[in-house]
This record gives sequence, C-alpha cells and structure tokens, in this order.
Amino acid sequence: MKRPVLVLGAVPRTATVIARSLHAHGIPVDVVATSALGPRLASRAIRHCTQVPASDLAPNQFVDSLCTLLRKNQYDMLIPANDNALLATTHHYEELKKFVHLASPPPHIVNRVLDKSVTLDIARKCGLRVPQTFTVTDSPQLAQQASHLRFPVILKPGEKVRHEEFKVRRLDSANEIARIFPGHRVFSPAMLLQEYCPGEGLGVEILIHDGECVAVFQHRRLKELPYTGGVGVVAVSEAPDPELVQSSMTLLRALEWEGVAMVEFRHDPVNRSTSLLEVNGRYWGTLSLAIQAGVDFPFYHWQVAHGQRPRVPPHYAVGLRCRWTAGYIRRLRNILPTCFFSRTSASSRRDLLGSPRDFASSVRDFLWSDSDPMPALFELATTFRDLAAADLRSLRRRLLPPF
Repeated sequence: MKRPVLVLGAVPRTATVIARSLHAHGIPVDVVATSALGPRLASRAIRHCTQVPASDLAPNQFVDSLCTLLRKNQYDMLIPANDNALLATTHHYEELKKFVHLASPPPHIVNRVLDKSVTLDIARKCGLRVPQTFTVTDSPQLAQQASHLRFPVILKPGEKVRHEEFKVRRLDSANEIARIFPGHRVFSPAMLLQEYCPGEGLGVEILIHDGECVAVFQHRRLKELPYTGGVGVVAVSEAPDPELVQSSMTLLRALEWEGVAMVEFRHDPVNRSTSLLEVNGRYWGTLSLAIQAGVDFPFYHWQVAHGQRPRVPPHYAVGLRCRWTAGYIRRLRNILPTCFFSRTSASSRRDLLGSPRDFASSVRDFLWSDSDPMPALFELATTFRDLAAADLRSLRRRLLPPF
C-alpha cells in the first residue's frame, strides 16, 4: 500500500489534475485548502478535502493544523499546487520537513523565483533576453519611468504574494496610468514596469532532478485571460524547441532549482525574438494539457522523490489543443464590452466570432472527465455565480446614490 500524498492549495485545474495523475497509479491523495473562502474540491481522485487557517492571517494555527494532519495521516509527500501554497511551505519549511518530503526546494532557492527581479537578474547573467524592466514603488515613479518606454507597457507585482490586486496589467497610455492610479499610490511590494513584448506566450515545463532534465514539455498559449495577456485559457502542445529548453535548463541550474517549474517566454514571430517573462516554481495551470499529451509530470515527480527512475516517453502528442472552460467564460465576459465603441472593437469582434472553434470536439477540456465530472461542473457553477454577483454589484453602484 502506497502512503498518501497531500496537495496544498485547492485550485481545481491544478490540484484535481495532480490528484487524478497519482490516483491512476494507486497513490491516495488528499487536498488542503488554506482559506475558508476557497473551494472544497470533490473528485473521485481525492479522498478528503479539508481546510486549515490561512498561513498569512494565522501562521501558528496554519502550521499546527497542517502538522497535525501530517502526523495523523502519515503522508510521505506534500505538493504545493499554487503560489500561495509555495509561499506557505517556504515560511514553514523547517517545521514541515520533519514530517514529510516537500516537493519544493529550500526557501533560499524558492525566494529566487518568488522575487521576479532576482529571477530576471540571474537570467540576464545567463545570457537570456529579458524585457527592459524598472522597479517602481509608487504611482509618481511609475509615471516617470513609463516615459522611458514605448506604450503599451506591462505592470506586474515584483513578488509573488498571497493577495495580489492583479497578476499582470497592460497600460496603453500615460493618461491611463493617471486614471487607474490617481493621486499618490504606494506599491507594497514594489511593482515591475516592463516593456511590452508582442507575440505569443510559450511555456517550457521541466522536471529537474539532481540538475538533470527528467521530463520536458512545451505549450503555446492561443488565448489568454485577460485577453491582453495573462494565463492561458486555450493552449496547444508543441515540440520542444531545443534552444528554449537549453535556455530554461541553464536558468534553472543557475537558480539551483529541483522539482517542477514552468519557464515562461514571449515569442515575437515577426522579429523572431523570444524574451523571458518569469519562472513559476510549482505546477502550472495548463498541466492537464501535458498529461493528456503523454507527459505525466506528477507521477514522474512522485517517482523521483521515491528513488525510482521514470519511464518518460521519447515523444508526446504535438498539436493537441486544450481549453480551460471556466477561464474562457470569464474571458468572454471581459471581451464583450470592448466589442463596441472601443479602439480594439474590430479585433475583439473577430476574437468573439472565432470562439465556436475553441469548443470543437477536437479541443479537449483541462478539467472535464466523463468518469469524474464534478470538479468541472463545480468550477463552472462557481464561475457563473461570481460573474453574476459582480454584475449585480456593478448595477447597484450605478442605480443607487452613494451615501
């Protein structure tokens, strides 16, 4: 009987996919949510989904509750499924490693990835092309540094923190900066202001063990949320580009990384240039695409953690498309207002008209499974509920006078 694995972070499209991968090989999986507001996952691949106090609000209760679970259920591996989980394991690394194998490097290595400016500095030293970047601590500095770049520009948090106002934001003009950040606004943590890199998002996913590449996969994002650039909602598998794989391995070795990571690039097909954006030091949202294409990262990860040598196939399915349906619906909701009376209305309408192709039978779903439909159905229900609540709040603000 294989000992159970604990997945920290109840994000459906990563935690459920990890659980299904391990469950298929007879490995029991439980999931822990770190917020009372987080979803409770229900899946045939998940034995139990429990909750513990949030690590940032109640750190002592978080680590005490988690260690109690680890002792009680005799888990032998803990897998962070999102950035919040990775942060939590980093803050409590010494306590947790007494009870379980942590599927993440020690804190001093993880922090090199959590701090994006450090990642970019190491990437420059490795010879990778990175966008021109400024660190800004307040809105006046943002406006000043933006004058040194050509619009549009990209603004993103400089560190991966638990509560982020946004993951990435595109700013098209100085007037837009003044409108979004009126007055004096302090950024804590600091923001990164970057030149805009046109093109398509590329992800090179790697499992690295003892400095060697165990498995590699590459995908291209066809549509993103938000539509101006962000997480992939439609992606396609691609054959690994040898140069990108080599650049990714050079960077991960310089970071001293062990385990799974996604190295994220932006490729401009016009100029044939590729720029590094960041490194995600945990499982990524398009993990399901890799597994459906034939690269079973979670099981390989479990195998190397248990001293086994994975049998990774020499090739995987190239050209396979997958869709994150809940994210796609949110993206459509964001695009609709831009289809009329907007500078981008023509491209938005073309995007909207092309949506039926993304629901063709040949396009698979990140989360849907005929034998395990509840995770996808629950996520869709939550998405429609959240969008309806947001629309009601917006309508109330317009109809009711402010107090």
